[in-house]
Amino acid sequence: MEQKYIKLEHLNPDHKNWFVVNWCLGNTCNFACSYCPSHLHDGSIKWPTVETIKKFILKIKNHYSDKNLYFEFTGGEVTMYRHFTEICQYCTDLGIKVGLISNGSRTIRYWEDNMQYFDHVCLSFHPEYSEEQHFIDVVKLLHNDVRTHVNIMMSPEKFDFCYAIANKIKNIGNISMALQPLIYDFGDTLYDYNDFQKKIFDKQHELIVKHIKYTKSFDYYRGAMSKVYADGTTEPSSAHRFINEKTNDWSGWKCNVGVEQLIVDMYGTIQRGWCLVGGPIGNIADDDIEFPSAPIICNKTMCHCNFDIMSTKEYNV
Repeated sequence: MEQKYIKLEHLNPDHKNWFVVNWCLGNTCNFACSYCPSHLHDGSIKWPTVETIKKFILKIKNHYSDKNLYFEFTGGEVTMYRHFTEICQYCTDLGIKVGLISNGSRTIRYWEDNMQYFDHVCLSFHPEYSEEQHFIDVVKLLHNDVRTHVNIMMSPEKFDFCYAIANKIKNIGNISMALQPLIYDFGDTLYDYNDFQKKIFDKQHELIVKHIKYTKSFDYYRGAMSKVYADGTTEPSSAHRFINEKTNDWSGWKCNVGVEQLIVDMYGTIQRGWCLVGGPIGNIADDDIEFPSAPIICNKTMCHCNFDIMSTKEYNV
């Protein structure tokens, strides 16, 4: 009988000392990708006020004073928020590390002027809208000074095009990269990939990742996970691999969403994770927020979000 692991923990033990807030500031985006639900990019929700954002940041800073703090901001396209760099500077002044997920479409001048406030930039290449050379130029600008991760959103119809771009970007160096499989409406069902495409996903470490050269090292706050077996042996894995292999089911397990991380959605609602397990904790505008202090039992049969996957999980005997 195949041995089953009993715990999923951070491959880098330092990551358990970090508390991470993944914050979707709004749903305004300059892209409208076919695989992205319209409510995530149609601009129907106003950005929160600077005052409300700063108030919540300070609340997190005070409550989790024993943790290192990392805020990762997403959109829509978060760089379209006109006060975004002011918020990043505010975090920096408080000793909070800042990351963002972006489509990289802002001008080179924008990145030159503001990269000083970013500790991590996750750039997503979207084949329906991203301009290839501009995207590559942004990666080249950032890669030696800011920890840079590149996600290639692997549309089945544009798979070869996306794979070719990944092979160009891997040669830039000092980056990390993932070929990301698409999920219908960010739900439970993967897009239809043929056997060859599935093999590329499965072998991406050998084909892409191991060829990236590094001359610099950067701090990072979430990353690969480690399966821990009953006999104490371990096996590394990654979020995209769990998703691709459809082994991302931890229903019934104790999960540290809410203890190691929080998410904030575009309405300002605070949740443990994008899985929404446990229900709302409050809103960023609330004066009193009771933050979680213990793991929660997972009741989902699929953990579809990379961010939620990268949280400690333990088999609930």
